[in-house]
Amino acid sequence: KGTAVNNSTNKKFVLHFDAKLRRELGGNAALRMMDLGCAGGQTIADFMTLGWQGVGLEGSDFSLKFRRANWAQLANTHLFTCDITKPYQVKLDGQPVRFHLITAWEVMEHIATPDLPAVFDNIVRHLEPGGYFVASTTETSDIHMGLELHQTRWTNDAWRKWVGQRYPDLEYTDVGLKIYQFVRYNFLHPSFLLYRRRNS
Repeated sequence: KGTAVNNSTNKKFVLHFDAKLRRELGGNAALRMMDLGCAGGQTIADFMTLGWQGVGLEGSDFSLKFRRANWAQLANTHLFTCDITKPYQVKLDGQPVRFHLITAWEVMEHIATPDLPAVFDNIVRHLEPGGYFVASTTETSDIHMGLELHQTRWTNDAWRKWVGQRYPDLEYTDVGLKIYQFVRYNFLHPSFLLYRRRNS
């Protein structure tokens, strides 16, 4: 449903993280970002415009088949279909690569709860020490044609408790953004997962 219509971005978010990571890593750093559940790929395209290396992973092949939105130009070079609940490895020039920023906008609630550890294992493995994982979640139901699309409907406190118990390398952090500066969010129940991977 989402991949057929969504092509979300927010220039405030893109510019904020570009400036933030260039301050933290140096203005000439080769920055890399990955967006999970990337739909039309606009967030990746916007970061690439600023000189980042960008990768988007999407569970549905709808946009690939129809060359929708940014898939017309970026399919199989920067945008890929992938099941993020299974082990995967993104490579650059044949070598495993890690990212300074990984995002997931309204994706995590679509994952069945037993599959969450595999998703987070993939995230941690692909995240640079000092890099950020930023996601929005929603606790509300979403029934489409009789199917419940939101399989893990947790509050933000529940998400933070779950991550905190299992992933000590992920430290909850304030990224300096207001609600309206994120790419996507639930207006009634805004919930963000904001983590930085510890350097040690």
